[in-house]
Amino acid sequence: MLRKTKFLLFLFFIAVIGFAQRSYVIQGILLEEDSINPIPFAYVINTKTGNGALSNYDGKFTIVANDKDSITFSYLGYLKRSIAVKNIRNLNDSTKTFLTVYLLKNIFLLKSYDVYDFKIKPYEREYMNRVINRPRVSGVNSFESPITAIYDAFSHKGKANRKLAALYEQMLIDELVEKKFNAEILRRLTGDETVDFEKFRRFCYNISDQFIIMNDGYDLYAPIMERYRKWKKEGR
Repeated sequence: MLRKTKFLLFLFFIAVIGFAQRSYVIQGILLEEDSINPIPFAYVINTKTGNGALSNYDGKFTIVANDKDSITFSYLGYLKRSIAVKNIRNLNDSTKTFLTVYLLKNIFLLKSYDVYDFKIKPYEREYMNRVINRPRVSGVNSFESPITAIYDAFSHKGKANRKLAALYEQMLIDELVEKKFNAEILRRLTGDETVDFEKFRRFCYNISDQFIIMNDGYDLYAPIMERYRKWKKEGR
């Protein structure tokens, strides 16, 4: 009798633990607030585990989480939004109801001398680097798996991955450039509080992003000052 009771208690605890840790497949779509426009390639992150996914071209996403987790949705230029998994109604024992998530555009009311900062988080940077390197890794395995290489080269998914990799690569480049050359740095260099940074940046057509990343100090800022002197000479 005692052995039977222990066995029943064991089964009870296993059931409780299994219920508490039950994972759900959560699917949904990300849309702009007050709009039917989907938001592609947005971050969908399980904030407890750090696991994440991206919304596809149509704004749809799929992620796995349990009732103790919460999911954060984020995209550049939009306010982040978090949803507790326990607040999503169960469809059955393994899935939750389809979610429609709206993100509100982040409108900045900044003074002209404020500096923009990308603030890419470490886990976002790690994921972006993985996406950037993925097409290159596929090419390495082309001799081992020629069918995979052909698929990556011509399929819709392969093209989408390459476009996404190029987008993320440019975002990381923009972040590096922003740290070394921005509106505040230009005003400190020139002492000119009225200079339009965006127009001046276009005027510096010979100072590329790669040049800014690869140079520092005098080597970087001397050419910028040379362009500024020409800028003023032309009465801009």
